[in-house]
Amino acid sequence: MNIIISIYKIIRAFGRKVKEDNIAAFSAQAAFFVIISFFPFFMLFLTLIQYFSIDPNVFKNAIYQLFPDSIDQMVIGVVNEIYANDSGTLISVTAAISALWAASRGILGIVKGLNAVYGIRESRNSFLLRIISAFYTLAFSIILIVSISILVFGNQLYHWVIQKIPVLSHLALVIISIRTIAGLLILTSFFLMVYMVIPNRSTKLYREFPGALIAAIGWMGFSYLYSFYIDNMSNYSKTYGSLTAIVLFMLWFYFIMHILFIGGEINTVLSSGDLVYYMKYLFSHRKEISLEKKKAADQIYMQEHPKKGNIPDKSSKK
Repeated sequence: MNIIISIYKIIRAFGRKVKEDNIAAFSAQAAFFVIISFFPFFMLFLTLIQYFSIDPNVFKNAIYQLFPDSIDQMVIGVVNEIYANDSGTLISVTAAISALWAASRGILGIVKGLNAVYGIRESRNSFLLRIISAFYTLAFSIILIVSISILVFGNQLYHWVIQKIPVLSHLALVIISIRTIAGLLILTSFFLMVYMVIPNRSTKLYREFPGALIAAIGWMGFSYLYSFYIDNMSNYSKTYGSLTAIVLFMLWFYFIMHILFIGGEINTVLSSGDLVYYMKYLFSHRKEISLEKKKAADQIYMQEHPKKGNIPDKSSKK
C-alpha cells in the first residue's frame, strides 16, 4: 500500500512540475512554429530526397508508416504538389537556403521550450541561434532520410548487402526482421540528439536516454491510438468539413510536441539530485504538504537531515 501511495505522490509531483514549467504553452508554441515551417521544410526535404534519387511512390509509402491514417493524405497531397511544380529539376541553392532558414523557426520553438524544461537561460546570440537551428534542421532532414531508407528500403538494402557484403547477410536479415524495433531505435536516437544538442547546456548521453526512449515509445503508441480514435470514434469531419485534415494534423503535432517536452521533464527529474532528496522527504510523510507550507517543510527537513544540505528554493531561481 505504501508503494502505491509513493507512486501516486511521484506522479502528482511530476504533474505539478509539468504545470509549473508551462509545458502545454510551449508545446503549442513549438507546434505552431513547426507547422508554419512545414511547407518550406518539405521543399528542403524533397530536394535532399532527389539528390538520393528516391522514388516519390516509395517516399509516400514511408509517409503511410510515419503518420496517422487521418493525416497522411494531406501530407501526400503536399508531396504531390511539390513534385509536380518541381518539373523534375532541383530547386536552386538560393531557394534551398531560404527554405532551410524558414524551416529553422520550428527548431527555434523547440529550443525555447526545452530551455524552459531544463531551467536554462538562453545566452546565445539570436543570429547565431538561428544559424544553429538551420544546421540542426538540415541534420534532422538527413536523419529522416536515413530512417526512411531503413524502414522502407529494407528489402533493397538486404539484397544489396547480400551482393556486396555477403558475410553480413545474416546480420542484415535479423535487422530487416525487426523493423519495428529498428524504428523505435531510430526515434530514440532522434530524441536523444534533440535533448543533447538543442538546449543551451552540456550533458551526458546516459542522462538523456530515459526521456528519449519514453518519448519514442510515446510517439509510436500515441500515433497508433490517435489513428484508431480518429477512424472509429471521432466526428471531426462533421465539425470542420474541408479543414478536418489540417485540424487533425495540428492536434497530432501538438501532442507530439507535448511528448517531446515530457521526455525532457523526465530527464530533468531523474538527473536532479536535489529533487530526489526533496521527493524522498515528501514521501516519508503521509500528511500532504501544501505549497503555502513549503518553507516550513524545508525547515523541518533541514532539522531531520542536517547533512543533506539545503533544498533549493525553486521559486527563487525563476
